[in-house]
Formats: sequence, structure tokens, C-alpha cells
Amino acid sequence: MIDYLKNIGIKAFYEISTIAEYPNLLFSNDREQYFSEAQFNLYTVQKLNKLIKKHKLSLNELQQIFGYIETSWTNYLRKYYRGKSFIFYLWGDEQIPAIRFSVVSYYEGVELPFRCSLNKVHDTSEVISLYVNKTQFDGVTIIELDEVDETDNSPSSGSDYGYTLTVYSRKIIF
Repeated sequence: MIDYLKNIGIKAFYEISTIAEYPNLLFSNDREQYFSEAQFNLYTVQKLNKLIKKHKLSLNELQQIFGYIETSWTNYLRKYYRGKSFIFYLWGDEQIPAIRFSVVSYYEGVELPFRCSLNKVHDTSEVISLYVNKTQFDGVTIIELDEVDETDNSPSSGSDYGYTLTVYSRKIIF
């Protein structure tokens, strides 16, 4: 399904294939272990960055790559965890830069602790296009300020909700 990746980025191809076809996932029946699941099942993909930066992958191809992972994991979960529900998350982290994803047991009213405002979307293309267009692959320029006002609690001063993250999520219910 992602064989085109072999021709332009063999390391990325093997990374994606391994993640999709041999998932190393851990789940618990204990709701209190939700965040441990999320942390253990978190994957960070950076090997696509060079290909993205050089415009060797289209948005459609990137969407196929992450759709391949989501579909592979769904099939794996269907086979080994019948009767249990999950939620798959995908988001871009422009600061690293990397695309991240995780899958956790589904519990009503419980979500990953992103510690920022969320823009929840229902299409991976929104996450991927935002990542491709916003990420500064050559690094971010740090601007030093002469004075810092420590009494300023506005969102722009670095509080938890001063940043909005676009996140794709989908419930996987069997």
C-alpha cells in the first residue's frame, strides 16, 4: 500500500511498515492506567521530514501513509481485542518537528492530556496539511526579550491554553 515510499525514502518506508505491521501496543482494563497506555503507545515519526521538506511526498501520499497505520492498527485491534473500544489520535508537533500518534482504550469522557486548547478534526488531511505548511524544518529562531512580565497571565504569555493543537481522533469500536 505504501510501496511508492520505497523508491524515495527506504528508511521511512521501513519505519512506517514496522510501526503499522508489528505494533507494540499495551492496554489495560483499568481506567486508571489510561495515561500509561497513551505514553507507551505513543509513536513519533521523523523520518518523513526530509521527504516533506524536499516536496517528495504529496499531501495525498502522506494521508495514505497515516491511513495505512490507522487501518493496520484497527485490524490488529479487531483480531486481538474483540469487545473492547479504542481511540486513535494523530497530531503534528511542529516544534520537534514530528508527526505523532497513539491509540488508547476508549473511556467515555477521558481524552489524552494535551495541556493546550484542541482543534478536533475528523480528517487526517487537516492535521497533515497544517504540519506540512507550518513546520519549520530548519529550526525556529529564538527571540530573547530584555524584560519578562511575570504577572501577565494572558494566553500569549505561555500558559497552557496559549497554544491550540489540531488533533485527529477516531473511535475504534467493535
